Amino acid sequence: MIGCGDVTEVKSGPGLYKAAHSVLLGVTNRTLAKAESYALRHGVSRVYPDVAALLADPEIDAVYIATPPAEHKALTLRAAAAGKHVYVEKPMAMNYDECKEMMAACQAAGVRLYVAFYRRAMPRFLQVKDWIDQGAIGTVCTVSILQRQKPAPEELSPETLPWRLRADVAGGGKFLDMGVHVLDMLAFWFGPVSEVHGQAGNRGGVYAVEDTVTATWRHANGVTGVGSWCYVGHDNADRVEITGTQGRIEFEFFADSPLRLVTLAGVKETLVANPTHVQQPFIQSIVDDLNGISVCPGDTQAAAQTSAVADSILDSFRRKSD
Repeated sequence: MIGCGDVTEVKSGPGLYKAAHSVLLGVTNRTLAKAESYALRHGVSRVYPDVAALLADPEIDAVYIATPPAEHKALTLRAAAAGKHVYVEKPMAMNYDECKEMMAACQAAGVRLYVAFYRRAMPRFLQVKDWIDQGAIGTVCTVSILQRQKPAPEELSPETLPWRLRADVAGGGKFLDMGVHVLDMLAFWFGPVSEVHGQAGNRGGVYAVEDTVTATWRHANGVTGVGSWCYVGHDNADRVEITGTQGRIEFEFFADSPLRLVTLAGVKETLVANPTHVQQPFIQSIVDDLNGISVCPGDTQAAAQTSAVADSILDSFRRKSD
């Protein structure tokens, strides 16, 4: 594992050593003391002084890159050159062009590349997929996304601004950190996006990257979508509504709350609890995929396409900011 940040404490790291037939053999971090602390707390046997030492270990089969997006491409290329399979955090890279380089390098090296759009393996989102695939709401027509958040205290000062809100490190703002999860799930449920139009702006003036995004799109199968994301709102909201010819599905994307299936038969609420380590089911699917047991539901090409869709939505804002 390269990087020992917050995402690795509960969401992902434990999944690497709790998944069947998987061992988290070693870790490295820009700050060595942080890697040593992580290894001690999680029972990891090896701490490497740097990335080169980690990649030189012949006992490592795959590398989890848990760093900010600005480092994803370079580290993926290094891991591929070392013959290691790659599991990289989302967004896959800073932009679609970098994604293409990463895929080409892994293909040339004969290694697999996976992207941490882990909700594809979470029971909550698989239940939504089951309803859609079984025709529970008839033919799907549209999907509507709404996310609104209040700025966190640390986002209000340049001195405490998180890296996720620095364009040079993250490629953009919270839309690239959170919104891409939604875009990937839409591709999982409805297939690739064939057309997209978007606008982004900075309305709050709290930081430099975009804080407000709106978009419309069409999937190749005909499902149309509309989304609104605002990260400088006065309160919080999180809603997804999938409308079909015979009903609709409603839920909060980021909250562990009941899913609602609304049809002429009435309202059915289903609570599907999230696993303790939300990435563990997806990590298990990667391990099983590499061992030839079953196929991982992750789609690297779709992950790259999600970056392409995000690029299109943010294009005008980025050009104005340059």
